[in-house]
Amino acid sequence: MCGDEDDHNHLDDDLFNHFLKAADKFGVTPDENAENTPSDITESDARSHYMEGLFKAGLTRAINDTNHIQNGPKMDLVAGQAIVFARLAGMLAAQLPPESNLFHTVISALMEGHKQATHHH
Repeated sequence: MCGDEDDHNHLDDDLFNHFLKAADKFGVTPDENAENTPSDITESDARSHYMEGLFKAGLTRAINDTNHIQNGPKMDLVAGQAIVFARLAGMLAAQLPPESNLFHTVISALMEGHKQATHHH
């Protein structure tokens, strides 16, 4: 059983290192001063709280950027943001092995987000 956990940790480290290399191609490296990042997300509540905060941080960035543009249609920027976030979701999903089936989970989340937004009109 311990060997299985060691193998899982090694695989996790390998996949994360691959992810860091992929991000580096876009000029993105880890920020050593990530003060809002939790140190432990093993508990379901902590993980859920982190994910909700990440969602709100992305939404906040999108709203703030759009609110502060001076020239050009704001909703055109919102459309572009949706495409960028979808691109990011695809890139993140691609970091795991295909058998993880994360791509389908991402598509489901995309559909759920769309459904939530359209129900609020």
